[in-house]
Amino acid sequence: MICENPVAQQPSSPKWVTAVASSLKILVGVLFVFSALAKLISVEAFEMYVFSFGLFPLVLCQYISRLVLIFELLLGVALISHRHHRFTVLMTLLFLLVFIVFLAYAHLSGRTDSCHCFGELLPFDPVQSIVKNAVLIALLLFVFKYASVDWAPRWWLVLIVYLGMAAVALAYMFLKVHVLYFQALIALMAMLLVGLFASFRFYDRWYVSLALIAVPFITVLSLSPPDSWLFSGDQEHFNSTLFASELVSPSPENDDDADLLAEVGLDEGKHVVAFLSPTCSACMLTAEKLSTIALRNGFDTSRVCYVFPKIKHEEFYRLFVENSHAADLRQYHITSRVFIRLVEGSFPKVVLVEDGAVKAVYGYNSLSERSVSQFMSTSSE
Repeated sequence: MICENPVAQQPSSPKWVTAVASSLKILVGVLFVFSALAKLISVEAFEMYVFSFGLFPLVLCQYISRLVLIFELLLGVALISHRHHRFTVLMTLLFLLVFIVFLAYAHLSGRTDSCHCFGELLPFDPVQSIVKNAVLIALLLFVFKYASVDWAPRWWLVLIVYLGMAAVALAYMFLKVHVLYFQALIALMAMLLVGLFASFRFYDRWYVSLALIAVPFITVLSLSPPDSWLFSGDQEHFNSTLFASELVSPSPENDDDADLLAEVGLDEGKHVVAFLSPTCSACMLTAEKLSTIALRNGFDTSRVCYVFPKIKHEEFYRLFVENSHAADLRQYHITSRVFIRLVEGSFPKVVLVEDGAVKAVYGYNSLSERSVSQFMSTSSE
């Protein structure tokens, strides 16, 4: 068999120790692939978690979140295929150490929400993730010392590993969440092809290494491209005529106990108004995105507000802010019939208003930090 460094001699170890180390290496690789797939199916939530720290612009966070997925897939496939042993293990250790530093920062910042290590499928807070990463580092140090450098699993073993992952993923989807995540399955099949390709004897050829690197990039960016690639513009459907009418003369449809847009003060100055449903997951992400944009750019938060449809169970409004991890900005609860007519049946909608006139309307995907910050920073004419 081919050895990466024929000069270096691996310390002699009992065969069972070497076998355990090699098996652990495959298991860690499986964990990395699962972690990447879990993030892939809820990449918007992971993207917003990164953005919520306010360290990077929104567009950059879209790329950072996807690069994390790509590196996890790269490392996972390389660990399973047992290729470039020392380099792969060292890069994995470095990857885990970087995340321990980041998670420590999150913990010291007072964050106790899920860090999305396994997406939204398995919540881990920063402390739990630090412990998890520390355990993985200990296992990888054992692997680095005792795993055989010149051993690699045969193609049939690689096939069994990936088919086993597919079986577990399908069982989880059908039995637990009752949703079939095609993105995750397609990504897993792509990694299977790369893993099989890397299991043959010509793995050290340049084109095999190129495939190992290129396929995770192509897979992630094609299955979940950044919003800036696909969504732009500010022409989401919105009933601007009704909005202007409600600011001047509220319609008879309004309930007596509901808030009125005419009393919000949107007819003077610039405002950012988010029309959200308290039970909508995309609305929660939108609220987190908008509030982070507002705080990161130092907006006057009195000019940023949430507008919800009026519902009977007011506890949902509190749970919305709590579950979305958004800033607790001004809230208004308008009559449901008026709300639906304003957003024309689809939400979330983020409306930029100047002196009572609608200037732009965005959805979750098209909402950009640059557009909102430019609108709020320019002076009214």
